[in-house]
Amino acid sequence: MRRTVCLALAMSVLTGCGSPSAADNPYGLIEPGKIHAATQTSQPPFAFGDPTGKPVGFIVDITDEAARRLGLSVDYKSTSVTASLAGLTSHQYDLAAAGLGVTEERQKSVAFTKPLFWSTTAVLTTAASTASQLTDFGGRKVGAVTGSTQEPFVKAKMPGAVPIGFPNANAAVSQLLNGTLDAFVVGGPDAEQFLKQYPGMRRAASAPVEHPTSIAVPKDHDALLSALDKQIGAMVADGTYARLYRKYFTTAPLPQLLAAWPELTPQFAGGM
Repeated sequence: MRRTVCLALAMSVLTGCGSPSAADNPYGLIEPGKIHAATQTSQPPFAFGDPTGKPVGFIVDITDEAARRLGLSVDYKSTSVTASLAGLTSHQYDLAAAGLGVTEERQKSVAFTKPLFWSTTAVLTTAASTASQLTDFGGRKVGAVTGSTQEPFVKAKMPGAVPIGFPNANAAVSQLLNGTLDAFVVGGPDAEQFLKQYPGMRRAASAPVEHPTSIAVPKDHDALLSALDKQIGAMVADGTYARLYRKYFTTAPLPQLLAAWPELTPQFAGGM
């Protein structure tokens, strides 16, 4: 009898006292109850730092609201696009909350939520530049953030341009303004923010994109991905998404986003 009790106690220690159960951590997070998120601080309006350095922005707000509805907290760490994606595959992060484009190449290593935004690509130059189309940059230095979807755009769409990689947008903008860079390729909404901030810059050209912007998670985080998609859908349905969209953007959603979320069409029927 004593041996049976001892065995039962041993089994209870092995199964119940060492690590959290699936019930304690249903989303397979690194730390139960807390999302460890990679973000950026120079990608307005999707993810950027406020005057205190705290991450803010459209994707950050969406992430915070989804986490709140799931009863989770979020711990953000600012890093680069490349490091955030690598951190997902190595399980350093539970998700990446920034303006990440959903490309076929990225989908090989990470998973994405349903579309959160549909963007454009913009080419920024200084006011002194006369360039007005993508073919005007042959032999000129054109920057893009390393690991971004704009990086291959430079090589594919701007013939003869000399591509220059940067760790973040602020570094590229700095070199553009001081004259050591001829152009900077960035997402359309990001470009709007930089144009407001720096009167000496202008948009030389723009182009549509073929993919949405979303939150990324590790490929094996199916429960977290499903939960995020459910909460994003709820935000679309109850008007929270539209409120956050209007907080950060001045132009109405593109048709591709409305096709992904038909419930948004009546919410933007009267414009912004």
